[in-house]
Amino acid sequence: MRLVDLRSSSTASALEVSVQASGAAELLRLMGVIGVTGGPTDYDVGRERIAALRARVPDDLLNDIADLDRASGGTAFLVLSLLAADLPEPGGVSELVDVLKEDPATGWRLLLSHEAQELVAGDDDLPTRVLAGEADAMTFLRDCAADTGCPDSIARLMAADPVAYGQRITGVVERFDAAIWQDLRRESLEPIHRDVAYHRDRLAAGVDPTEVILDATNGYELSDDSKIKRVVLLPSYWMRPWLVVGRLRQDTEVISTVVADEFLALPPEVPPPALIKLFKALSDESRLKLLRRMSSGPISLTEATDALDVAKATAHHHLSILRQSGLVAMRGSGRSTRYALREDPATAARDALSSYVPSRL
Repeated sequence: MRLVDLRSSSTASALEVSVQASGAAELLRLMGVIGVTGGPTDYDVGRERIAALRARVPDDLLNDIADLDRASGGTAFLVLSLLAADLPEPGGVSELVDVLKEDPATGWRLLLSHEAQELVAGDDDLPTRVLAGEADAMTFLRDCAADTGCPDSIARLMAADPVAYGQRITGVVERFDAAIWQDLRRESLEPIHRDVAYHRDRLAAGVDPTEVILDATNGYELSDDSKIKRVVLLPSYWMRPWLVVGRLRQDTEVISTVVADEFLALPPEVPPPALIKLFKALSDESRLKLLRRMSSGPISLTEATDALDVAKATAHHHLSILRQSGLVAMRGSGRSTRYALREDPATAARDALSSYVPSRL
């Protein structure tokens, strides 16, 4: 799977881990998939399926989705999906709409708090205080918006009326729900519920939460951050293969994980996507070199770049494919990110192939 990191700081150690199925989160993520303007564009469901879904959405609604999406550089609906971590059960669209209508400025503040991560130098609490609507935080952003050096995204949001902006978000959610989501709800949520049940059972059985997170994220390791008190996993069907990591307040890390292949109810004759990704990862000379290098210990992006004698973007691409395949785990963020073997490549390849291709013996 691939990673969209909505944070500006490092990941966290979990004190409380929960796994939730949320129709509201999935609706918002699907809105981002269909109306994307600057975020990820390639998904496991395929471009033809996405194009077919776009064709079912009224043009005026698509335009409104695109306009709102641009408010956060193409990730507005991924950011808004973080709200699902705090929704009451069952975390559906009606619960989301109730929250948005109770406090119409909620969505506006969340988008603004996300953009405020760019300004946290010396004030790590700023995004949390913005989300809470604290007067001094809003004054700071109002002053920032008046400065020519302020990020455009903050200036645009501060120029908007918070209530009107929030009401526009609510209206788009309700219209999308009626136009397309109701027909896709079952397809989306059935595999999500199977994924949630599996990981909840593991947590209930006493499996180390960090191991559950590593498995659910296919190789994303939490690093230490004493401020994080809670980690919420929200599996996604439509975002596959993208892993999305974000913060809802300073103490809550929200991870949009990828529904595992075994919960997709694929026909038995269809090769699992994970099998295809694994052998794609193993079919490239550069990636094999990186696996050999990691057999001696974790490496950084710089070390991978040097080992392959390629541009950093190319090395990052290879490491991303290796992590999507389940062979490599990543820990940390930014320059501190390290990549390490998650399991023996030869064993993983043999087990994955034998589970699909029966032995003749």
